[in-house]
Amino acid sequence: MFGTLYEFPDDVQSPMTRTWPKPIIQSLPDQVAQTILKRIATGELRPGHRLPSQRGLAASMGVGLAVIREAVQRLQALNIVEASHGSGTVIRPFHWIPLIYDPTLFALAVQRIGVHDLWETRRLLEGQVIRLAVERATRANLDAMRMVIARALPLPADYEASQKLNRDFHLALARASQNGVLEDLIAPLLELHTEGVDHRFTQQHCRRTWEAHQAIYDAVAARDLAAADKAIVEHFEVGPIALAEVEARSRHIAAVARRKKPPADAEATVRSTRAKLRT
Repeated sequence: MFGTLYEFPDDVQSPMTRTWPKPIIQSLPDQVAQTILKRIATGELRPGHRLPSQRGLAASMGVGLAVIREAVQRLQALNIVEASHGSGTVIRPFHWIPLIYDPTLFALAVQRIGVHDLWETRRLLEGQVIRLAVERATRANLDAMRMVIARALPLPADYEASQKLNRDFHLALARASQNGVLEDLIAPLLELHTEGVDHRFTQQHCRRTWEAHQAIYDAVAARDLAAADKAIVEHFEVGPIALAEVEARSRHIAAVARRKKPPADAEATVRSTRAKLRT
């Protein structure tokens, strides 16, 4: 369906036999830190704003003082707040990009940065990744890419299954570049998922996606740079229409949120979280 399929050598480990990471469980301090960060993401709290005292936060959120201290320390480690005796805890100007590498904060970072910019960044990075893969891919790299394509037969039945295989394929492509920095940069971008895309999933769209992956593999295997450039461009033409619609919806939601007047003080922004943090 996607071109010639191959037998895999015995020494290639199947992804299905590898150890899978455990699901992320958020601790109470993580939840508190995320609650504060959500207020920053929506613009209700801004750089320069001072948080209530830690005792005030503990009382407002219905948690212990130790939980608040640990949450503040976590935000300090991320350079999001600065805490000092006598001055309290102040929100610092900070960059959202590093937060996409934190699984517990990824969704917030995506919301703040915007799908369009992240998608465009991934497209530019993978344009260079495939060029390096054409030059550097080893037999093991090619086998890994082939294996993912073989797992996509028959076609995945739903969006989630297709996305998991998509991530595996693009990670295999990134590894074929033999550049660990590029691999690390691309990995979190492959986790990008926006509400509203999955309902567009069809077998026809899925077929186009995996035909594009096959074209990428064929170009890398043939060491054909021109074909690789064409394949990666065509690959990114499969998804951007849906993502553009979701991005337009996100911009509308953000515009509505900006028109809302922020609360008079920072303490008021955390009071509504007490019930959630107790569960």
